[in-house]
Parts: sequence; C-alpha cells; structure tokens
Amino acid sequence: MRKFEGNDFAIQLMSKGSFVDNGTGNDNSFLIEAFTIRLNHVALNAWILSETFSCRECYDTDKEWEDHKSEYKAKREFWNKQIIKALEIDLEAGSVSITQSLSEVFTVVHIRKTVRK
Repeated sequence: MRKFEGNDFAIQLMSKGSFVDNGTGNDNSFLIEAFTIRLNHVALNAWILSETFSCRECYDTDKEWEDHKSEYKAKREFWNKQIIKALEIDLEAGSVSITQSLSEVFTVVHIRKTVRK
C-alpha cells in the first residue's frame, strides 16, 4: 500500500478477519474474508466522483442518461479494481462487495468457494 498521507490513491488496512462457512449444505464450504479499510483523501474523492445521479429528469434525452450511467459505472469499476488490487484479492476466486461504513471507512467482503476436507 502506498503512503497514506501522500497525493496518490491509497488505503489503510484497519482490520482483517475470516472464517469458513461449512453450514451451506451440498458439501460446499465458503471462505469469507472481511476487511475494514480507511481511504485517504484521494481515494475518497475518487469514490465520491464515481457516484452516479439517480435522477433521469436531469437529462434531456435517454441517450444522455444512458451515457451518464455508463460513464459513472466505468469510474466505479475502476475504483473497485484499485481497492481490490491494494488488498491483493484474487477476483477469479469468488466475489467482492465494497460498502461505505462511515465517512472514509469502508468494508470489503470477499467470498469464495473452498474444497471441504
């Protein structure tokens, strides 16, 4: 992770925990990893600027509205990839959810299927 106080996109790992969920049936097990992170000012600003308007009436045409949604979806996907890369999460193995907890503090949850032994 880059220097947190600098002017580059950076996160601070506050905590990390994990557990194996064996109670899903069908002999499936899942590894659930939870990260609590803090964003620096650059990362928080990038997150804010990737928020999309949810008001269709702000746009004159459907095309403008769809273009807006596509542009901001791409911005959010890029932001998500930066967080995932910083945490060294393998996206090929499972799925990830990133949510804001409070101000610059976010929760990242990574769930992936494991082999039950």
